[in-house]
Amino acid sequence: MTTLDSPIRLLLVTHSLSGGGAERFVSTLANNLDSERFTIAIATATDRTGYRISSRTELFPLGFRGVLSLPRTVGRLTAMIDRWRPDLLLSNVLSTNCLVGAALRRSTHQPPWVARIGNAPELSEPLLQKWWARKCYPRASSLVSNSERMRTAIARHYPALADRCVSLANPTDFARIDRLAAEGSRSAGSAEVATVLWVEKRPELALAAVAQARKRVSLRLQICGEGPLRRKIERQVARRGLDDVVELLGFCDNPYARMAGADTLLMTSDYEGLPNALIEAQGLGLPAVSTACPYGPDEIVKPGETGFLVEPGDVTGTGEALVRLVEDPALRTRMGAAARLRARQLFGLDRLLPLWQAHLLDAAGRS
Repeated sequence: MTTLDSPIRLLLVTHSLSGGGAERFVSTLANNLDSERFTIAIATATDRTGYRISSRTELFPLGFRGVLSLPRTVGRLTAMIDRWRPDLLLSNVLSTNCLVGAALRRSTHQPPWVARIGNAPELSEPLLQKWWARKCYPRASSLVSNSERMRTAIARHYPALADRCVSLANPTDFARIDRLAAEGSRSAGSAEVATVLWVEKRPELALAAVAQARKRVSLRLQICGEGPLRRKIERQVARRGLDDVVELLGFCDNPYARMAGADTLLMTSDYEGLPNALIEAQGLGLPAVSTACPYGPDEIVKPGETGFLVEPGDVTGTGEALVRLVEDPALRTRMGAAARLRARQLFGLDRLLPLWQAHLLDAAGRS
């Protein structure tokens, strides 16, 4: 039986333990929360793994294989909640929020639930999931967004739950990132040919901006990632005559080594939550050119000090910002040093892990 002196039994629910920032958030919490105050288990909808998890953490794969397996997945999570009897649930994205909401409707055990929302609710997401979330979120103890502007948007979208909306950024394990970055080399890029690393949405905007910038400065663009857009990107590269400028890196199992070898980060998204890649690159000392999209970049980049912000879709502005950074190595150095300091102060484990821990203790009634 759990007592007030016992560690809180915390069940984290995630789609997987590989891939994007929401999954990395779960692994970071699981590996760093105070083991004297939390006993942790992770339920994963799929069986995919990749991030290393402490041996003290129990893993419960739920066997999701697509929409036809959803009832079985909900049933397995319900049974796991009833058997493991957590003191607190934390889910990390819309799909897992919906999964937890469905399981709690059937479970005999009813622990408090913290629902993390990684994307603004007005953005394009599955309508059925959004409908179901609206049904389930009143059950949650708190709705946690990872940026302040998104917290405002969520409170506006769910006005009856506004007093439960909280902003807590993802804690970033810069010690781990530094270790992985050290596996790379700082040999790419120079004062003559700067390396620009692109990691996020709308590659066509990045290509258009680079095509504009290369008329005035020497640079190369590295594109991380693999997927259905690759063929389209290859055609655009050829059409713009950028074959000697653009390098398609494919899937990067260690993006931090690539960041360590780059000079500038380029982000061209129309929307974000609080982009981890931007935080990590800034924390590694990369000045950034980013769209000031909703939500998050304007809470990470300090314009004129750690990089430049441009309006979403602004090819000219993006190209001009790239030119300024590429043609001035001293500016890159100065902005990179400021970015490293700012990102680590705002988003490092030292600052954010205690805030997350305090919120979870409060949600579990242990504050």
